[in-house]
Amino acid sequence: MKQKLLNLFFLIIVNGLILGQGTNIPLGCSNSGPEIGTSPKADLRGTYLTSVYNLDWPSNRTATPAVQQAELITILDKLVLTGINTVYFQVRPECDALYNSSIEPWSYWLTGTQGVAPNPLWDPLSFAITECRKRGLDLHAWLNPYRASVGGYTLANNHVSKLNPSWVFTASNNANLKILNPGLPAVRNYIISIVQDIASRYDIDGIVFDDYFYPDQGMANNQDAATYANNNPTGISNIDDWRRDNVNKMIAGVYDALQVINTNNNKNIVFGVAPFGIWKSGVPAGIVGNPSYSALYCDPINWLQNGKVDFISPQLYWKIGGSQDYIKLSQWWNDQVATYGRHLYVSQGYDRLPSTSSQNWPASEIQNQIDQNRIPGMTNTFGQTSYSTQYIMSNEKGIATTLQNNQYKYKSFPPSMPWKDNVCPLEPTNIRFEGNVLKWDAPVAATDGDLAIKYVVYAFATQADIPNFKQDGTKVLDIVNATQLTLTTAQLTAPNNYFLVTALDKNNNESANITGVPYSSLPAAPVALSPTEGELYVNSPVDFSWNSSVSNGDYRIQVSKSNSGWTETNGFTTATTPNATVVVNAVVNTTMSYVWDQPNTAVYEAPIGGTTYYYTIRSYSAATGTSKYSAPVSFTPTSANCTVPGTTVITIDNVDATLVGSWTATSATAGYVGSNYIHDGDTAKGTKTATFTPTITQRGKYEVFINHTAGTNRANNVPVDIIHESGTTTVPVNQQINNGTWVSLGTYNFSAGTNNKVVIRTTGTSGVVIADAVRFYFIDCLPDAASASG
Repeated sequence: MKQKLLNLFFLIIVNGLILGQGTNIPLGCSNSGPEIGTSPKADLRGTYLTSVYNLDWPSNRTATPAVQQAELITILDKLVLTGINTVYFQVRPECDALYNSSIEPWSYWLTGTQGVAPNPLWDPLSFAITECRKRGLDLHAWLNPYRASVGGYTLANNHVSKLNPSWVFTASNNANLKILNPGLPAVRNYIISIVQDIASRYDIDGIVFDDYFYPDQGMANNQDAATYANNNPTGISNIDDWRRDNVNKMIAGVYDALQVINTNNNKNIVFGVAPFGIWKSGVPAGIVGNPSYSALYCDPINWLQNGKVDFISPQLYWKIGGSQDYIKLSQWWNDQVATYGRHLYVSQGYDRLPSTSSQNWPASEIQNQIDQNRIPGMTNTFGQTSYSTQYIMSNEKGIATTLQNNQYKYKSFPPSMPWKDNVCPLEPTNIRFEGNVLKWDAPVAATDGDLAIKYVVYAFATQADIPNFKQDGTKVLDIVNATQLTLTTAQLTAPNNYFLVTALDKNNNESANITGVPYSSLPAAPVALSPTEGELYVNSPVDFSWNSSVSNGDYRIQVSKSNSGWTETNGFTTATTPNATVVVNAVVNTTMSYVWDQPNTAVYEAPIGGTTYYYTIRSYSAATGTSKYSAPVSFTPTSANCTVPGTTVITIDNVDATLVGSWTATSATAGYVGSNYIHDGDTAKGTKTATFTPTITQRGKYEVFINHTAGTNRANNVPVDIIHESGTTTVPVNQQINNGTWVSLGTYNFSAGTNNKVVIRTTGTSGVVIADAVRFYFIDCLPDAASASG
């Protein structure tokens, strides 16, 4: 179990600081507390997305922008799936730009020719930021500060080495490696200006440098001897110390410039460096290897001492054990970072995993290193970063799925940095369920002006668990940038069904709220009272009524011409206005009734007589949340002022039909109405008819149905004439199917009296024709009938 030192239930005063998140880190906002368990929720899980040599992205520098964009999206989706939350996106490999820069040329690694813009024009950094935001990923712009060129292609005319050749020297041990001279003040100012340009124009979360300072053991020719003589105003006597001082000044200048940008623009861009993993050979005891202090002339301890970095990501690309022991080195770096109150994010060597590499690590080596980072003694270690992304994409030795199912199983967010901003965001409001969707309202700005940019959704077993286990990363259900989250049935029915939503600001400060919303407390859906299911001849305007367990609540009623697409979460539609199918979408305040009358902003049309509709209702109150929608209830209204006749269904049996020709009565096949049915004997085709004549007492709209017994010897094209006010309509009936079933022949206008008829004919048929029964079903009044009855 990892509990960050001093992140306990007591406070310790060290060096005049109240400590909260790690050794010598100022107490953060009131959400601070101990991490519980082995899956920390505040845990940077990063990856180096490398562009130089096209190692990770883009894999093809001559591919079209659309192909490169699609590849980048695929990468980001995979990173989210794996559990990564931060991308170190290499945008300046060698004094070039994978972004739209007015200072440095477009990168060769993006377009295949340095200085040539992508066509069509696009900005990879801007695109990556947008896509990372969609996925809840932080993005740090990764820059190589001094590396000018790795050789092998033609440099652009506006490359810094062409514009200022005196600024560049060549590594003594690598003729292709060109480095900006760190001893020149103009170079230092140039690098700072690059950082200022990116930080001012782009919504990045951080700037990170890697280890390209002075060339690794590449100063054997004293290429900077003249620079040392001419640019040493404080008279540093040792050229090695002078070189380190040059790097220190650049690091400090970058950090200070970022603080100005942050203050002036309400940003929170963090700054860190990924140096060699060994500071000095022999430090700590037993460690032997190439030191950053003398091989590259960089001194990360100086940066920490002077507070000029927010984090250090030393490249510990070694396994546990041996003369570069990961455990010894990571603990030593943690202790140095702890001394000065900053964060450690260890860089890990995923490139050691392939069987083709000399190291050939198992995936368990990475797992063990992450576990080491989380032990109690690693007080200021708040995550790790993988080098590089390609090994996650290829799932080298199953590392991606292994992490996804183990060390990165539960989502996390990068830790806050209280020395930059320790004001908590305000908590989300109106947290509620709408069906299976957990929703909330974004909080207003906190006292420092910060709004919420992400939200953490937790699941707990009880309300009492929330204050005790809020720091348990296994309770994190999701981290989203929207104000809602759709939960699965499994999540809603799990033992942990008290849900908490907190806000994160741009510094990943978390709101302090601890009141959860239990799913089980949702009110039941309202119960429809009228109209009832399948009710016919509902008076217009239609009066709806319902019951609800919510008192003094608000309700939404939807009426639709179709019940397809209904869900208990959204009803018939997610829209708030009616449409061609959903004809009513109205909010009713406090009363449990509604009258559907003439069209208005919540009503698309007035009720149409004889049309079947479906209605559904949900309730809402601030105290109880939003219920599910009630199951759809069907009903059929009449036209306004329509008086329904006393008899609405008229059935005419064959014994009452008027017959022409010889018909035979029989009961041989079940499915008939009355005592028998008649058939034509499959003879004298075209000469036989059976006429069914109803006595209509009230003019109106009627639906006509026919019944027959079916069989394979029956005719499949029996012509049935419906004689109505507008003339005669013939409907063919297949009597080989629908045995004993009332088959609709359509809806027609019938006048009062006996002029309306249904005639079964045998003309043109092949097979036995059946005449059994006809039914006339009153649907609605017709206009003049309505007027007469009014």
